[in-house]
Amino acid sequence: MENITVFCASSDDIDNIYYKEASIIGQWIGNKYKRLIYGGATGGLMEAIAQSAKNNNAGITGVITKRIIEMGRLSSLPDTLITTDTMGERKQKLTELGDIFVILPGGIGTIDELFDVLTTRMLGYHDKPILFCNTGGFYNPLLRQLEQFYKTGFAKETCFTFYEVAGNAEECCRILETYC
Repeated sequence: MENITVFCASSDDIDNIYYKEASIIGQWIGNKYKRLIYGGATGGLMEAIAQSAKNNNAGITGVITKRIIEMGRLSSLPDTLITTDTMGERKQKLTELGDIFVILPGGIGTIDELFDVLTTRMLGYHDKPILFCNTGGFYNPLLRQLEQFYKTGFAKETCFTFYEVAGNAEECCRILETYC
């Protein structure tokens, strides 16, 4: 496992604990000589994890749409930049490049990316691990909804094996260690 795709918030209007958690994971990526694969935008946890990874000598690949660049949101931190025309192409490239997916707290875009990698794993397009960083129980409601899908027959119970849940960044890094 060399390439770690991280899905996370680009919003700046979030609690400091989430920035700290993103920085811990970015530091781990750098200290372990891994490559961060992420959305390539400025702001929020995207910028925090990329800055921390860069400060710790990680390689950084940003995958960003032309539209986001036009919005003035291109980060200067990636050493490799891949530009796509659509969000669908962006998600496909982020999935293709990563060896594992780490899901930090985020909004609608993060949830979209999460469900894309869950669905493509369920359909057998990849067998890459998916790891939630559930800081402060952020994903508890979503995890309960996933359980509801299984309990009511809308998803197979085997989908539970497609992801792991870490309670915080330190635990997330310990789980990442098991894949190295």
